[in-house]
Amino acid sequence: MGSDDLLKFPRDFVGYGPDPPRVEWPDKARIAIQIVVNYEAGSERSILQGESSESYGEFAAYGEPPRRDLTMDSIFEYGSRVGVWRLLRIFKRFGVHATFFATAKALELNPLLGPRLIAEGHEVCSHGYRWLEHYSMSKEEERASIRSAVETIKRMVGQRPLGW
Repeated sequence: MGSDDLLKFPRDFVGYGPDPPRVEWPDKARIAIQIVVNYEAGSERSILQGESSESYGEFAAYGEPPRRDLTMDSIFEYGSRVGVWRLLRIFKRFGVHATFFATAKALELNPLLGPRLIAEGHEVCSHGYRWLEHYSMSKEEERASIRSAVETIKRMVGQRPLGW
């Protein structure tokens, strides 16, 4: 898909407007909550992986590129080393099951996590192998990327991802 193809997707700023659909939840529940955790640490562009760094995060990159953003590196590492395990303890305490939008690369970098997610009743949805712009890939490249992500997640988690 080229950049011209992206112009074919209109944006919707109105939605249902004043007439949203009427939804009836099971057991007359008044609200449904879905908890989704993006787990992507280590999937971002990285100088350590031979790529130019992406300019994102709280602070603009200083100096001549390529330059590591140690602030962002530490945020991603903290989330993987500490944050995700805190969330799992909270979810377990309150009997909450979540969906983890995980990249295959992140699960490879933290091999303890995948089996634990399944053992505790969470589901894994694929967020691809890494942060890649699928819209810029050919169909063959995209298929190969999806296949790689699904196979890797299956290997790291013990089952296929339940969505994409």
